[in-house]
Amino acid sequence: MIPIFSVLLTSSFPVSNRIDLALSPSVAVGFLACAPWLAASAFVLIAGVSGKTWMYTLVPLTLMGAIIQYRLNGLLAGPSAVLGLLQDQNTLYARLGNGQTLAVKTCPSSRISSRIVLLKLQPVASRFYSYPVVLLSGKRMTGNVSEDQFRRLRMWLRLGRAQQSFE
Repeated sequence: MIPIFSVLLTSSFPVSNRIDLALSPSVAVGFLACAPWLAASAFVLIAGVSGKTWMYTLVPLTLMGAIIQYRLNGLLAGPSAVLGLLQDQNTLYARLGNGQTLAVKTCPSSRISSRIVLLKLQPVASRFYSYPVVLLSGKRMTGNVSEDQFRRLRMWLRLGRAQQSFE
């Protein structure tokens, strides 16, 4: 009887309710994406000053990580940058900078809040690569997505996770 409940739950959602979320370049999103790398750079610099001089060799690596994340999420530059998200028939697709559209799934490490969504998207066909995506919507700080589509995607992600826990 539980599988019947699950089937009834998934069949009650409208199939034609598509979400097409286009991302736009944003300086604020770029800084949010590179913040962990900048924090790692600060840690490495502090450790170097406190006597561990070999830690200075890690500074270029952490700064390069910050630059890469800023380019991918803030400027939306590069072949693996996610330029848009499309939800159709209960499947999430990512449009990449190289022109590909891949079916993806959200990893459990993704985080959803009212103004920001941190997604780790993994292609359905692969387990070895993931795409980090930062979605920001707000009136005080200009984000990279429209508020209406952002709200619809956020609700779909929450409902999609609830469905997965029933199965």
